[in-house]
Amino acid sequence: MIRKTNKLIITALLLAISCIPLFAQQNGRMQLTLKEAKEYAIKNSPLIKNATIDLASAKQKIWETTSIGLPQVNGKLAGSYQLTVPENIKAFSSLTNLGSWMYNADSALSKLTADPKFGHITKPEPTEPTSESDLKWGLTFDITVSQLIFSGAYIVGLQTSKTFKQLSEVSITKSEQDLMESVTNAYFLCVIAQENKLVIDSIYKATERILYEIEETQKAGFLEETDVDQMQLTLTNIKNTQDMINRQCEVAMNLLKYQMGMELAKQIELKDKTMDLITQLNPEVLISKKLNIENQIDYRMLTVQEKMASLNVKFQKSTFLPDVAVFYNHQENFNKKSFSFTPPDILGLNVTIPIFGSGQKIAKVKQANYSLEKVRNGKDQLAMGLQLQYSDNQSAFITAMNKFQTNKYARDLASRIYDKAIIRYKEGMISSLELSQAQNQYLQAQSNYFNTIIEMSTAYTKLEKLLK
Repeated sequence: MIRKTNKLIITALLLAISCIPLFAQQNGRMQLTLKEAKEYAIKNSPLIKNATIDLASAKQKIWETTSIGLPQVNGKLAGSYQLTVPENIKAFSSLTNLGSWMYNADSALSKLTADPKFGHITKPEPTEPTSESDLKWGLTFDITVSQLIFSGAYIVGLQTSKTFKQLSEVSITKSEQDLMESVTNAYFLCVIAQENKLVIDSIYKATERILYEIEETQKAGFLEETDVDQMQLTLTNIKNTQDMINRQCEVAMNLLKYQMGMELAKQIELKDKTMDLITQLNPEVLISKKLNIENQIDYRMLTVQEKMASLNVKFQKSTFLPDVAVFYNHQENFNKKSFSFTPPDILGLNVTIPIFGSGQKIAKVKQANYSLEKVRNGKDQLAMGLQLQYSDNQSAFITAMNKFQTNKYARDLASRIYDKAIIRYKEGMISSLELSQAQNQYLQAQSNYFNTIIEMSTAYTKLEKLLK
C-alpha cells in the first residue's frame, strides 16, 4: 500500500514538472514577456557568457599567482657522451685505486717494521677497474625543491590578482545591466512596431473598403473619376507605409533576438502590449530615489581600477626589495665509475639584492604614480558626469511622461476625428482630400504617441540603470 502511494506521488510530481515550461510555447513559437526576455538573455547572451569566462579566468589567475609562493619541485634527467676523455679526468679517475695501494703499503710496512702505527687500514672492497669507455658516458637525474621565503613582487602580485577578480565580478554586473537596458529598449521597439503595424493594417483595410465602394458608385455615375483616383493614391501611400512598417517590425524583432542571444530563425511572440509595459514603469519611486554615486556600476569599476593602479605603484616600489628563497638539490649519478665533483645533496639559500639600476626603477615608480593620478582624476570627472546624467535623464523622463499624456489625448482625439471623417465621407459631406487630411492627421498623432513611449522607456531605463 505504501509503495503504491509513493508511486502515485512520484507520478503526480513528474506530471506537474512536465506541465511547467521554462517559456510558454504556442504553435511552435516561444511566447515571451519582457521579464522572460531578460531572463533568457541572461542565460544565453554571448556577452554574459564571455564575462563569466573572464571571471573564471580571473579565479585561475589567483591560483596561478598563489602557486608561485608554494613549494616548487623540478626534476631533470641529463645524459652525455664524451668523444674524447680529457687527460686530467683520466688522472683523477686513477685515484680510485688509491685505497688498495695504501692498504697494501700499510700491510707491507707493518710486517717489515712491526711498528704499531701501521696495519690499521681496513682492506677495501674489490672494485672493477675503470676503463676509458666508462669515463665517456654520463647519466644523472637531479631533483630540486625550492621555496620562496620573501618577495615583495609576489605579495603585491597576489593582491593584484584578487583585485582583478573583483574587476571581473563588477564587469559581469555591468554587462548584465547593459544587456537589460538593450533588451528592454529592443522589446519596447518591437511591441510599438507591431502595434503600429496593426493600426496601419486597419487603416489600409478601411481605405480599401472605401475605394471599393466609391468605385462602385462611380460606375453608377454618381461620382467623378477624380475621386476614385484620389482614393487610389491614398491607398497606394498607405501601402508604402505598410511595407515600411513591416520591414521595421522584422528589423526590430531580429535586433531583440540578437540582444537575447537567440537564433534569428527562431520564431517568438511578445506577450506584453504597450500599456502592459507602461504600467510596469514606476515613476514615483524612480524620481524620488536619490543617486548614490558609490553604488553606480561605472564608478565601482573605476574604484577597482584605482585600486589596481595603486597596487601597480606598490609593485614598482617592491622591486627595490630583495627576494629570498631556499632550495634543496639531490643528484643521482647512474655511472658509478665516472668521476664527479658535484655532491649528491645540496641545501642552499638564494638572496637577490637589487643594487643599482641607473634610475630605471625610480622612473617606473613615477610612471605608476602618474597613472594612479589619472585614474583618480577620471573618478572625480565621472562623479560629476553621473550627477549630470541623473539630472538630465530625470528631466527627460518627466518631460516624456507629460508628453505621453498629451500625445495620448491627441491620438485618441485624432482617432475620433478620423472615424467621423469616414462616416461623413460616405455620406458625401466631405471630399476625399479632406478624408486624406484627417487620415494623415491621425497617423501623425499615432506616430507622436509611439515616439513618446520610446522616449519615456529610454529615459526610464537609463535612470533605472543609474540608480541600481
